[in-house]
Amino acid sequence: MAEQLTVGVLVTYFTEPSRLTATLRGISAHLFKLLVIDNTDDPAHAATLRRTCRDENVEYTWSGANVGIAAAQNVGVTAALGAGADYILFLDDDSELEGSKVDALRSELEAQHQKDVDTIGIGPRIVESRTGQDLAYTWRGNRIRQTNLADDVVPAAFLLGSGAFIFAWAFEKVGLFREDYFIDHVDKEWGLRAGSLGFRLVVTPHVLMLHELGDAPALSREGRKRLYRHDSNVRHYYLTRNALLTMRDVRLPPSKYPDQMRLLLDSVVRKVIGSERSTMTRKAVLAGLRDGVLNRRGPWSGA
Repeated sequence: MAEQLTVGVLVTYFTEPSRLTATLRGISAHLFKLLVIDNTDDPAHAATLRRTCRDENVEYTWSGANVGIAAAQNVGVTAALGAGADYILFLDDDSELEGSKVDALRSELEAQHQKDVDTIGIGPRIVESRTGQDLAYTWRGNRIRQTNLADDVVPAAFLLGSGAFIFAWAFEKVGLFREDYFIDHVDKEWGLRAGSLGFRLVVTPHVLMLHELGDAPALSREGRKRLYRHDSNVRHYYLTRNALLTMRDVRLPPSKYPDQMRLLLDSVVRKVIGSERSTMTRKAVLAGLRDGVLNRRGPWSGA
């Protein structure tokens, strides 16, 4: 039997070289090839990361500008397919996944595929390293909810972009990531699209990955627990706009849309008239709503 090849795709954006070195050393030896796609728009910083990757024997591609997470990942997917990859592992520069766990993800994915041939991807149990939150998202009836994992592999509504381990051939069936989203909800849209086409994604509790999501955590509105959050107004724009675009782009059963709209409206209310409001946040969220309704895509001109 021919060797099964796993190619890693890691997107960077003004990543600290020392941090990237630690990530590369922890994972690259366990992959057939690791591709670093750099969205930095500073030639000097890009030159430093290029040297870092060369020293670690990792393939480096400079985008020349911030082309967005989806476009950078698509460069990696295309290169991985060209290299004959059987599996593609997606990573962020701050994801803490032990290299030895790559084989565990591969074995679990193959086992799940044997049980259900529509299974095309698996994610590890991702824990937000500062808050302890489980970052798994599953369907509960007509609702997508963040789920604490127990002992069993569970079907996922979508996989977070970091840690997702996917059959390479799945991209020929489902398609590439939507570059017109630029950033945010890129992984969610792809996962929901895959589900709408009859494919299955799962999350395993048997492989742990630590990850930092968003900015500094804050207490929940009830004040009982710390939750990750996004402080960037640019991110507020994309999160709002792309939530609307996802509902436009993905063909879900009609019963599944109301809760998605409720979550979006709850977020909008908090950021426009609630305690999280600020003038710039309000402007970014309202611009996202406007552009989502008008089907405007790509980089935000107001960013």
